Amino acid sequence: MHLKRSLILTLWVLVAACQGRPAHIPVMEAALYDTSSVYYTDFSTYPQVRDQLPVGIFDSGTGGLTVMEAILGSRLLDSEHYIYLGDQANMPYGNYPAEGKTDFLRELIFKDALFLLGHRAKVLVVACNTATAYGLDDINAYLEESGSGIKAIGVIHAGVNATLNRMTPGEESAVGVLATTGTVASGGYERTFEKLSREKGCSGDLMVVSHGSMGFAEAVDGERDYVDPLATAPRGSYRGPSEDHSSHRIDLSLLPAYGFDFSMGRMLYEGTPENPFRLQLNAPENYARYHLLSLIEKLRASEDPKPLRYLVLGCTHYPYQIETIRAMLQELRHYREGDRYPYRHLIAENVDIIDPAFETAQQLYYTLLNDQILSHRLGTPSADFYISVPLRDPEHPERVDSLGRFTYEYKYGRLPGSTERDTDIVPFSRDNLDPQTIERLQTLRYTRTLLPF
Repeated sequence: MHLKRSLILTLWVLVAACQGRPAHIPVMEAALYDTSSVYYTDFSTYPQVRDQLPVGIFDSGTGGLTVMEAILGSRLLDSEHYIYLGDQANMPYGNYPAEGKTDFLRELIFKDALFLLGHRAKVLVVACNTATAYGLDDINAYLEESGSGIKAIGVIHAGVNATLNRMTPGEESAVGVLATTGTVASGGYERTFEKLSREKGCSGDLMVVSHGSMGFAEAVDGERDYVDPLATAPRGSYRGPSEDHSSHRIDLSLLPAYGFDFSMGRMLYEGTPENPFRLQLNAPENYARYHLLSLIEKLRASEDPKPLRYLVLGCTHYPYQIETIRAMLQELRHYREGDRYPYRHLIAENVDIIDPAFETAQQLYYTLLNDQILSHRLGTPSADFYISVPLRDPEHPERVDSLGRFTYEYKYGRLPGSTERDTDIVPFSRDNLDPQTIERLQTLRYTRTLLPF
């Protein structure tokens, strides 16, 4: 039996290599073949009738709750029970590819899916663009090979589909994609735009401009490497954009166009707001402003730029700053330098901001409907919320900082295949979510009624 399994696995790897698909990561092998492994899921124990099983949703943090908000707001799935997992201990996922840890990232994403399958999820929603780009193929391969009959939905396809559906035949315009550095590095949006536009027979001249928004998602989730609400001056531990950053430089000549908010510690600097230096972004609003202008500048520097007509929010954390983004688009259209408007020709009068969450909600509904596993129970939606937290190890106190979070060096220094357990998954509570995050989650109209605080 072991020889047969080995032969099957070898053949699968050869076929995958020939077709350009990623080979099995070790944790997938264990989940498929090792019945003694904690990762093994026996789908034969799943109920034959699955309509009452939960919908599983996961993200690298709490950003995926914007997807859940869209699902609940659609009012198409009010009878469902949901299980949400935010892998907060290991976020942000977008930094792993830049640190050369793509295989470790794939492992993290796959384990998120296994957690939800262990809770008998009937469908998986990968509510994270980076996780979709680097892990959806692994998840789909596993679900197919295991004979689970379960489907997984990713947000990138949904975002691209929503954008193309809004375009008119023959339209010539630019699509901007704000995403994590990892998502942009994957080329996931560009490939999906090319594939779906070809399938839909789009005839226009479509220009896609992507920008890796380093630190934006982390700022929304309050990661101390990027924002610190207690800081009053530039700090040595800051990792976000700066005047001398190698790839994300704050251009002081563009300072008036950025329109940064210097009040209440939202920007750390020396000097004066009119003539600052040692600038450090210290609020999600300023990250949104920096990265949006960086995207527009990238469009301006391109050959024969088309006007930006669509802007895809390619990270589930970014919709929390949609009002800042919407306001800044108008500010840039009216921004004036002397007698000229340098950005007006680059930004359409009405930019359609695409939040892939809404398209994902529709795709989820039709998936459940077509597979005949919609819940028809009476009552209102219900949900369980889980979050990962670092485990403190007295023998390795250097792994976590004073706030109980993994240090940057430890988080991105780990290798795939390790069996050491360094996180725990616990229910949402005021003990494991900071006050700023809880306040942000309370702005979610539908989801907040299901939260345990």
